Amino acid sequence: MGRRNHPSLVIPSDLSRAKSREARTLLFLLLLVIPNAATARQTAGLGAEMTLSQFRTLLRSQPQRAGQSPETNRPRADEIFFQLLATQGREAAARQSLDRLAGWTQAAQARLAAQSAPALDVEVLRFSEATAQARLAQFEAVRRRALRQANQSLGREPDSPLVALTTPTEPELAGKPNEAGTIQPDARRANSPPVKATESAKRLAQFEKDLLPQAQELLGKVYQNYLFGGISLSALLWQEEQVYQTELQYRLLMVEVERELAAAE
Repeated sequence: MGRRNHPSLVIPSDLSRAKSREARTLLFLLLLVIPNAATARQTAGLGAEMTLSQFRTLLRSQPQRAGQSPETNRPRADEIFFQLLATQGREAAARQSLDRLAGWTQAAQARLAAQSAPALDVEVLRFSEATAQARLAQFEAVRRRALRQANQSLGREPDSPLVALTTPTEPELAGKPNEAGTIQPDARRANSPPVKATESAKRLAQFEKDLLPQAQELLGKVYQNYLFGGISLSALLWQEEQVYQTELQYRLLMVEVERELAAAE
């Protein structure tokens, strides 16, 4: 009998050489990818959230125009960061207000279906919710503009995720002066003398300790009073607006304290 051919079989030596070539190709591709992945991780290390210090650090890594230095551009860079922080605060306060009104509207609609709420109250709440939605949309647009400006100053895509954060501080630095009326320095200013507790820091501490908890508690009581017919809907909406203004003042005050911390460096 003649020798049968097996064209589908691969000679072992050829198979080994083919696998070796594939391994070398894969290794070469990995060497190309790994540095890029490391760079991506470094960028992601800053993340979408940045404090002022991180924002400055990233800004210093950007190419500078002739005759300019990072210190020359620092005031403008800080202002861009503060603007973003402020727009975030306005948006957050407006969103909280909208969430409250939307919840009340939904509850009123359910009560109307059960014939335990006036139809006029539902209409008024719907209008108030729509007004709050328009206010939130306006603040969202302003924040997006501030976001694009901040990203462009960092050499990033305009719509890249970026959230401005207040600087982490020690508990006493958050507006709680010690017995001498001073605030202990944090790690950034460990070798500097204690910073005198500013009026903004004192007011911020007052908001956190007293005003915000009182505002939330009072609004809850007013809402319960409204449900039982003790007060009118207009009185409830007036109180909600007062709480919104309190929350807005608190968030903008955080920006002022951040400015003071930056100026004290």
